Amino acid sequence: MHVRRFNPSGIEAFRKFLRTCRDAPSTPTPWEVLESDEFTSLTTETIEIESRSFDSRREAAEYLHAKLDCISAETLRKDDGLWTWLSLFFFDQICPAVAGNRKVRNDYTYVYMPHESRYFYRHLLFVAWYVQHIAPSHNRLFLDTSVHNLDKYTSDVFKRLYITRIPCVFEVLDRLYWDDSTGRPRKGLTNPGKVVAGNLMHRFPIRIRQLEKTYDLQSLTADQLIELLGSEFQQFR
Repeated sequence: MHVRRFNPSGIEAFRKFLRTCRDAPSTPTPWEVLESDEFTSLTTETIEIESRSFDSRREAAEYLHAKLDCISAETLRKDDGLWTWLSLFFFDQICPAVAGNRKVRNDYTYVYMPHESRYFYRHLLFVAWYVQHIAPSHNRLFLDTSVHNLDKYTSDVFKRLYITRIPCVFEVLDRLYWDDSTGRPRKGLTNPGKVVAGNLMHRFPIRIRQLEKTYDLQSLTADQLIELLGSEFQQFR
């Protein structure tokens, strides 16, 4: 199938399906809307896409980058119609049915809202592409996970733009919070109910805010930033 974009009526039709599916989880997916001239239009660029499964967010990110590389990153970041259309196309991947029923989350999980700072990073397919775009390396925390939900590491980092704009920050986060012994993110460091020394949800953002008052964080290497974070974070080195 050729990639298309939802127009405003198409986005609203998709929202209507999401509402209906929350009340009736076995509601059939309206695949026919994907090629409806009433609700969609072809992209200017001819992009062919196929239905497939993703074993991880990394697989989704790599696939989307390969397919959408003919569109500029700036255009993609603003394109609510395209990302929302992709959500329906890959709906079985981002909202899998269990015994014929789906658990539909909030609209922003599937409907891309580029101008809503609270929501843009919560779109499951966009965030996969976006992580790969701004962090092509040192991205294990965010890409080696499931494509059908948003983990706390990703949400805690990407909702804070001042963190993601620091060039070395993804190497720092990888070195601090990835556990090489388990091949997984460290446990207990994104718990909202418990403030652990050096944790990601509370302490890391606070320390970054403190440091940016004194240092030019844009110019630091990962080694320099880790050193400045202080003894609280040395336990993870």
